[in-house]
Amino acid sequence: WNRIIVEKPFGRDLQSSEELTSHLSSLFTEDQIYRIDHYLGKEMVQNLMVLRFGNRIFGPIWNRDSVACVVLTFKEPFG
Repeated sequence: WNRIIVEKPFGRDLQSSEELTSHLSSLFTEDQIYRIDHYLGKEMVQNLMVLRFGNRIFGPIWNRDSVACVVLTFKEPFG
């Protein structure tokens, strides 16, 4: 399974947003693309480790035998 999460806003303006949408569509199907609000995803990302190791139901399926790779990339201008 491949999935991508893109936080709003998408791009700097309408043109760059459309370019991003077009590029993502060439790499992923629509059901693989998740568009979320930055603030709504913040708590879940911060709690991934707690969710994984604090919940026995995920142990058998969230492990090296079932998950090949997890990549979290944060690209934000700071300062």
